[in-house]
Amino acid sequence: MQTASHDKLSFTQGWEISKAHIFESSGGYGRSFIRKSSYPDNKKILEKRLPAHWFAEGLTVQNDKLFLLSWRQQRGLVLNTKDLQPLAQFKYRGEGWGLCSFGDNIFMSNGSNDLQQFNARFELSRTIAVHSPDQQHWKNLNELECAKGLVWANIWQENRIIAISPETGEVLYQLDLSQLAQENQHPEAVLNGIAYDKEQDAFWVTGKLWPKRHLIRLKMPQTQAAHNAD
Repeated sequence: MQTASHDKLSFTQGWEISKAHIFESSGGYGRSFIRKSSYPDNKKILEKRLPAHWFAEGLTVQNDKLFLLSWRQQRGLVLNTKDLQPLAQFKYRGEGWGLCSFGDNIFMSNGSNDLQQFNARFELSRTIAVHSPDQQHWKNLNELECAKGLVWANIWQENRIIAISPETGEVLYQLDLSQLAQENQHPEAVLNGIAYDKEQDAFWVTGKLWPKRHLIRLKMPQTQAAHNAD
């Protein structure tokens, strides 16, 4: 497993690799920001502070546009990935937590056991109930990453990532990352942040206020059991 530095002052909400850059949102009223850094060295290129009433949440990049959620404002921002300048706003109902996309399909979490699927105009297409094969239901779905045909989700306040079928909502894999989280003692320093590196076929994971990020490669067996990272 490869380890690298991460900004220990970032309250990581969204995290995504796109075209040799990594985009990160950090939450908190009066302290939220969006940051664009070079990848893989994670050196800051641009940082945009958000208004004091804005609590930044998840983000995703689609066609050179960055979609950013807010927690309780029920609206999001569309920004230009080049200079992080705002282009538009969009609305949704309820809270916004995590965000990821496959093509024109955007998936959003809101802290429940549901994923919401939107089109490129951020119009709601459907709601997907996330469940295990034994029909166990999940809650607190947080930061998302769309990769390898699955929606990967952090579970808030747990050291676990689950992989979800975007078609059925079924949880196909679980990753126990407790070993990584043990290094972080701050009560708010929870696992949160999944960024897929397609070229390496690996995931960078981090957490809120974590000083490190970790690159993990997964074995993807065809069984629906819990699996750990290498």
